[in-house]
Amino acid sequence: AKLRAFGAAAGWILPEDAAPPVNRGEALIWSKNEKPWRARIIPGRAERLRHARKYAAGEIGPGMEFCFRGPEGKLNLRATNLITFVQLAAGVDPETWSYHLRRGEYSRWFRDAIRSEELALEAERIEKDRKLSPAESLARIRRAIESRFTLPG
Repeated sequence: AKLRAFGAAAGWILPEDAAPPVNRGEALIWSKNEKPWRARIIPGRAERLRHARKYAAGEIGPGMEFCFRGPEGKLNLRATNLITFVQLAAGVDPETWSYHLRRGEYSRWFRDAIRSEELALEAERIEKDRKLSPAESLARIRRAIESRFTLPG
C-alpha cells in the first residue's frame, strides 16, 4: 500500500505483483522505468564494530549459550560469548570437541546465537573436513573467529 501511494505521488505506475517481499536487512529499490528489486543493506562500520564487540565479549541472550556436554553428557561448560567459547574449546578433550564438531553444532551456534552467517559457513566447511584432527579443526575455527571478531590476547 505504501509503495503504491509513493508511486502515485511520484506519477509512477507499479505493475501488479511487481514488489518482491523485503526481509530484515534489505531495502526495496525502485526507479521510474524499472520493476522494484531487493538489495541487501550493508551495515556501516560503527554498526559492524558494535555487533562484533557484543558477540565477542558481551553476553548473548538467555538460552543461547553454547554448552559443551560431550558424547556422554558428562560436561556442562557454557559459553556465553565468543571469548568464553574459545577459552572453553581450548580446554575440552578432543573427544568432546569432535563430538560437537561432527554434529554441526558450532556452525549452528554461530548462525543462530552469534548471528554470523559468514562464520557459520566457514565452520561448516571445517566440520565437514574429516581429514582434520581435533587440534587442527579447533585451530581453524579459532582463526575463523579471530578474523571476524576481536578477541583479547
